[in-house]
Amino acid sequence: MKKRILTIFLTFNVLGLFNACGNCPAERYYDYHAIFAKVSYPKVLANEQLIFGYEIDWANLEYVVEKGVNFNFSNAIYAMTVCEKGDDGEKYSLIRISIKSDAAFNDNFPAGAELNSIVTAKSFDSNNKRVEDYIPNLNLARLSTYQMKIALKPENFKKHKFTIEIEKSNHEILKATTEEVTFE
Repeated sequence: MKKRILTIFLTFNVLGLFNACGNCPAERYYDYHAIFAKVSYPKVLANEQLIFGYEIDWANLEYVVEKGVNFNFSNAIYAMTVCEKGDDGEKYSLIRISIKSDAAFNDNFPAGAELNSIVTAKSFDSNNKRVEDYIPNLNLARLSTYQMKIALKPENFKKHKFTIEIEKSNHEILKATTEEVTFE
């Protein structure tokens, strides 16, 4: 009896090996737990705009499944297959972004005030058309965060460090601070 049970168990698990080799797991999304801030040019001349943004820490990207995978022998073999992972995008989309400076821009934007209303970025609208506007007017889930621009110049040409704080739809909050930026 033990031999029969062992034979049946091995038969189904060996068949699982053949089934798993051609199938990819449902790792259609990616997730990240760190971002870093970037500045195009840390010295902004009088006739230029500050271009900055944040990027995902791609080195620590993790791929996630759409729904949980039940572990069994055939699912364990998926690592041997060649699959395109994460091609459906972020698992947890952006729901909030807050940009602040450690120095005052003017009387309306003191140090630590949120600057979203004077920061422009690009996003995609409901018709999948690329638009550029101020952050409060954009679809955050489809925001391009690599090239944001600040529309104003500080009244007192000081040095600024910008903090970018984002919240993903799973309510994870990530922060990054730019290098020091000098406005001339």
